[in-house]
Amino acid sequence: MYSPLRVGRAAAQPEAVSSPSIVPFAQGRGRIGLFADAQEFAALANVLSELSYSVVPELGSAGVPSGPPELTAAIVSDSLDRPFDLCTKLSAGCPTILVASKSSFEFRLAAVRAGIDALLLKPLDAKELADWLEHLIGPAEVDPYSILIVDDDTLVASIYAQALRNAGMQVRIADTPADALNQFYADVPDLVLMDMQMPEVNGIELARMIRQSRRYLSIPIVFLSAEQDVHLQMEARRFGGDDFIAKPIEPGRLVSVVRLRAERAGAVRSVMERDGLTGLLNHARFKDRLVHELERCGRNGGELSVAMIDLDRFKQVNDTHGHLVGDRVIRALANTLTAGLRKIDIVGRCGGEEFGVILLDTPPQAACLAIDKLRAQFCEIGLDASSRRLRSSFSAGVAGSRGCLGVDQIIAAADAALYAAKHAGRNRVMNSEAAPAPA
Repeated sequence: MYSPLRVGRAAAQPEAVSSPSIVPFAQGRGRIGLFADAQEFAALANVLSELSYSVVPELGSAGVPSGPPELTAAIVSDSLDRPFDLCTKLSAGCPTILVASKSSFEFRLAAVRAGIDALLLKPLDAKELADWLEHLIGPAEVDPYSILIVDDDTLVASIYAQALRNAGMQVRIADTPADALNQFYADVPDLVLMDMQMPEVNGIELARMIRQSRRYLSIPIVFLSAEQDVHLQMEARRFGGDDFIAKPIEPGRLVSVVRLRAERAGAVRSVMERDGLTGLLNHARFKDRLVHELERCGRNGGELSVAMIDLDRFKQVNDTHGHLVGDRVIRALANTLTAGLRKIDIVGRCGGEEFGVILLDTPPQAACLAIDKLRAQFCEIGLDASSRRLRSSFSAGVAGSRGCLGVDQIIAAADAALYAAKHAGRNRVMNSEAAPAPA
């Protein structure tokens, strides 16, 4: 099996074989080695391209000719002869996924012994492949974990904070419960590391205050305390704590525990909050984020814009080409939005073919320009469908936060602008400030 420290290094050299013709792919997320017979190669390569992963063009249908390039991951199909031999060689250098038509106990055991990380059954589920690739090699850009330390002992808090920062995490320190709550609401962290014993308000009470909102039930709270009372430790877990670490703790172990808890919480939140087809925020979580960002604008006087986006004539795509092609169009739009927007912007799937975007620190005029640029890019994307290239388009409506009283009003304003864009002929972006009132 590969070591996590070796992911991306050159794999061992399987035997060389002839390769099929390979369509050039745009540079994307990672370098994927794809190994399949000629019939299956093109289909798998198209799926990877739509997921914004690059297929390494030097690789052949069943082996590496010589001196393989560095791989982010390898995907092997059981359409090849002796796929387990190839997987054994590849898995020594990078994460390896086997796409197979078998699922017997004996087959799965052989896959384990060949070092395979994931076995995906045919017909391939593109979302499952995307989830596995993200799990094995990480997303395109990984944000550092955000940690909030709550401890009235500022010296101890500073020591722990430095250990976490040295591990690449972003850390804030609050020395009073009131300050902790203000910092928490201002920028919700990935994990709270909290002392149990503090003046006036103890850690359990503060944890219960955080847990009063369902929005924050999934944020892990780890208590860090010299408290030896086992009963009190259990109370801490019962009333909102996810773990209990006894002081003093060696910095390396603290980093390991915090990272493990943050990773697990992130995985659970992803399942709960993400759309299954695109990986974007689902409708409920998108609205939660909009509530949070509007509240922040209210505190600091900032401005944001919301864009509601809807694919044009999408029912016709489904009726003519089928739902599998329709799913590919939806994923293509999701990829266009996430790749073309800034890292700080927030994208969600709000319905079947409807998407929402929150553009932070952006007035409506600038938001319209940004979304219109993506609209033009999306129109140029061609997808294979029914022996021809299918092109699609979208319409969008944009509304700004200034003058809007809340989430429902800003979404309604963006929806009205979207309706106006559709009414005006589709394939365009309309600003709510300039959109005509609905008839």
